Amino acid sequence: MLIKCRKCSNPLAAIDDAHVLAVHSRREFAADSLPACPTERDGAEVFLHEDHLPGWMNAEIEQTQWTRGKLKCTKCGQKVGSFDFVSGVRCKCPVGGSVLPAVHLVRSKVDLRKSVG
Repeated sequence: MLIKCRKCSNPLAAIDDAHVLAVHSRREFAADSLPACPTERDGAEVFLHEDHLPGWMNAEIEQTQWTRGKLKCTKCGQKVGSFDFVSGVRCKCPVGGSVLPAVHLVRSKVDLRKSVG
C-alpha cells in the first residue's frame, strides 16, 4: 500500500497490505474483515503494525523514547497521524473494548493506494 500526504502528495510509506491493521489488530484489507466495532465503522484512522514502519516513523518514535507523539509529513509538516505506546487507548466496543494498535494515520490527512497484484 502506498501512503501519501493528502496536502502535498509526498510519499510517506510503502507498506505491505498485511501490515495495515484494523482496530482489533486484524489485517485491514482481509476478505473477512467486517467492521463490527464502532471505531472500525468510523474508519477515521488507519492503524499500522509497529514492527513494519518506514524509517522516518521509527525515528520519530525513538526520539520520544517510545512514549507518544505526532507523525508529520516529512515535506510539508502537516500532521498525518500519531502514536501512543503509553496510554493503551481502547476502541469504542460496547463491551470492554480492546486496546488499539499504537501507531495510526488519520484517513482524512493521507491518501491510500492499495497495492496491485
